[in-house]
Amino acid sequence: MALISDHPTAALSFRDAAWPAETAGNPRFATRWLTHEDAAGPQRNAWRELAANASEPNPFYEDHLLLPALQHLSGNTDIRLLAIEDRLEPGRLIAFLPVKVSHTCRGLPLPTATAWRSIHTFLATPLIRKGCEWDGMRAIVRSLRQAGLKLIRMPHMAADGPVAEALSVLTSTNSLAVATSRSFERALLKSGHDGESYIAESVSKKKRKEYARQSRRLADLGEVTFETADMCDEAAVEGIALEFLELELASWKGRAGTAIAQRPAEARFFFDACRAAAAAGKLFPLTMRVDGAPVTTILNFGGSGSDGTGQFSFKIAHDESYARYSPGVLLELELTRRLLDTPGIAFTDSCANPDHPMIDHLWRERRTMKDVTIATSKFVPSAAVHWAAAVDRNEISAKRSLRAIVARIKRSA
Repeated sequence: MALISDHPTAALSFRDAAWPAETAGNPRFATRWLTHEDAAGPQRNAWRELAANASEPNPFYEDHLLLPALQHLSGNTDIRLLAIEDRLEPGRLIAFLPVKVSHTCRGLPLPTATAWRSIHTFLATPLIRKGCEWDGMRAIVRSLRQAGLKLIRMPHMAADGPVAEALSVLTSTNSLAVATSRSFERALLKSGHDGESYIAESVSKKKRKEYARQSRRLADLGEVTFETADMCDEAAVEGIALEFLELELASWKGRAGTAIAQRPAEARFFFDACRAAAAAGKLFPLTMRVDGAPVTTILNFGGSGSDGTGQFSFKIAHDESYARYSPGVLLELELTRRLLDTPGIAFTDSCANPDHPMIDHLWRERRTMKDVTIATSKFVPSAAVHWAAAVDRNEISAKRSLRAIVARIKRSA
């Protein structure tokens, strides 16, 4: 008996037509549409097993981060979870992707599925079993096509991994139109060097001397320690979460009104995600303290994968009264040492914006990301796909220009 059920609540409705519970196009792979409740119930073990064997780790689509996001950050959006099951091994998933559906795309009357991202989702690559990248991507596209959807939008997808490679081959061999609206790089830590050797190669001698000086000046104020809380202690987990929120709230984000603590839904998500990740052994905080008082804290989430664990930097916050000592840099340097000196961590994704002024100068490696729009059928006009991507590019450019204008206004005030 299949672990993923086909009960009526898993069926979607689109323009008054029931979405198929199974995909008939490939008899080996079955499409299962899951609700939030389905995924949090008996299907959760199958989901976790897939994540542990994924070709590319993505904690944002694992249960410890996605379920709290669905509960607190989805609003009124109807999000459904697309699971692809291997009928030769009932209950064994080969692919998983949360999607939201719209009736149009950038003004075009084309029903569209978008890989769902909350405001705190920094990677939207589907979970696909290693060795099944082609089958997984093909089943995702076929399932959405048979559900009546014409376009698939995949923002914040890793562009340099086996899943993206499988998607490229799929679109080429099936004459599916595809367009990239944005491509960018962000800092990644992936090296065979130990921590000290890596820092010596990545950071100039002049900068290392300056950071050492700042570290000594900070130590003049009191005992400097780097601590990781006991993630098996629920009170310690909640304490770290609360401490982080307080640091962030007291910073420029609090003054700008963008701190997590100022947004109740985000605060609830944050606490639930920290609890769930800690319970799964996938929350990795690091705090720098002076005489026990927190100066700066960073939170990493762990992502499972067939080739080892990846870590993903979620947020960092610091007490701005210590800004002259560059506490964020000192913490990142210590984190770099620990990450590279800990066996089993395949890589760490900074999840940072491109051209980040701090982490880009510490971590040499880069991860290429892209926002891509794909036709589900060769009969969808290529012009429609490229139009949607062009509108996206214009919107991104307009937002970038707006931020620059606002920054200039603030500097001149």
